[in-house]
Amino acid sequence: MTDQQAKPVASDGVPQIVIRYVENEHSLVEYIEYGIEEEGVPWRKQPLEDDADQPKNSATELAYQAASDSGLKIGIGVSRDKTLTLHHARLPIDKPVLSVIDPTNSQARTTGTNAARLAKRMPLRVID
Repeated sequence: MTDQQAKPVASDGVPQIVIRYVENEHSLVEYIEYGIEEEGVPWRKQPLEDDADQPKNSATELAYQAASDSGLKIGIGVSRDKTLTLHHARLPIDKPVLSVIDPTNSQARTTGTNAARLAKRMPLRVID
């Protein structure tokens, strides 16, 4: 990444997409970041410890929480069961923008692209 490309930003007042994920799903997060980066929108990550004793959060819950924490009101959640969800804070919690079960790397990247395009008010891409 060069200095002129988008990169994760610390909370310094810049609105950004938030990715909330279970720590062991970092490979999917990497591809989500590629998609967001391509569109030039800032983002930040919120990793959660993968504790088997903790109640299992769904990707929809994680995405909604992330959207609520986002200055752009856009969040992506990645759950322990490898489900990935894109959400907007103004939508009902049970009505995410999109959700993909067991996504490929390409689908994860397209989800990141769609999160950024949602922030830029551009049409979303179809996830194959």
